[in-house]
Amino acid sequence: MAGVASLGWLIKRGYRHALLCGFSLIAAGVAGLNLGGYVASLAAAAVFGCGLGQVLSATNLWVAEVAKTRRVAALSILNLMWGLGAIASSPLVMLAQRRGATPLLLYAIAVGALFTALILAGMNLEPATTEEEDQRGPTRSENISTRSTVSLAALFFLYVGSENSVAGWVASLTKRTNPDSGDLWALTPMFFWGGLLAGRALVPLVPLRRRERTLLASGLMLAAVGICLLLEARTFESVAICVTAAGLGLAGIYPILVAWLVKAFGERSRRIGAMMFALAGMGGATMPWLVGLMSTRMGSLRSGLIVPLAGCAAMFTLIATMLEPIFRGASKPEQ
Repeated sequence: MAGVASLGWLIKRGYRHALLCGFSLIAAGVAGLNLGGYVASLAAAAVFGCGLGQVLSATNLWVAEVAKTRRVAALSILNLMWGLGAIASSPLVMLAQRRGATPLLLYAIAVGALFTALILAGMNLEPATTEEEDQRGPTRSENISTRSTVSLAALFFLYVGSENSVAGWVASLTKRTNPDSGDLWALTPMFFWGGLLAGRALVPLVPLRRRERTLLASGLMLAAVGICLLLEARTFESVAICVTAAGLGLAGIYPILVAWLVKAFGERSRRIGAMMFALAGMGGATMPWLVGLMSTRMGSLRSGLIVPLAGCAAMFTLIATMLEPIFRGASKPEQ
């Protein structure tokens, strides 16, 4: 959260400064995990989180500005690469633990992040403008109502919260539903992330991506159906199918929201984006907690998973209130 909070100030100085600072903090935080001690590890994790928040947010905004008419496709590919990296890290950590080389792995990641920061220090990352854009003058934001701005902020909050709620609790649901399935329950989040990654790989190939509002609504309906069926699933196979469908449905939502943010606010998105990403982080922290609280009160984890289902329904309602042409019409044809 601290990283996202400082993002607006850093991006005012340029994307290079934000990414340089972010990767430097990541390098320091990951290397600091080798210091040992509970307090030192917590401090290192906080530094790492601060840097990660800056890098993820700044990179999304930068790609959205650079890609212009291909924003949704480019952002989908970007988030696909992050997801692949996250999945690949698990076997690397497991291999390092088995060989007693965890400190070496952490130092290697830190060196990689520092090397990336050094490369970025010599690059000009500011989006180039065309001759037509230069004649028009500085990028202007669209005339977006306060209601639509609040709705967009709520969408960021609800999307990340709903995604984390499903991914974070599906393993526990599977374990409680199938206590005799051994350790298979631990694999169920993999099906969700697999569906999410597959969906993001497919988004650039789907012609429907040019009608962002329709793609967003269709994804929410598929995710809601997947969660509804998950509430009734009783076997490992049925849970795997349901969470894969939910992941596929949610795949295109985040890229579309970032694309809308940049299209709606132009250069102001650099400052407003910091608030939007902070709300997204809050959603990811609070909604899974609400699932646990509700399941405890109701005595059933299935009851708790109504929270992300309600999140999908709320998002569907919110996009219906965003009446500006930028949210209602089709995007410009991709070149």
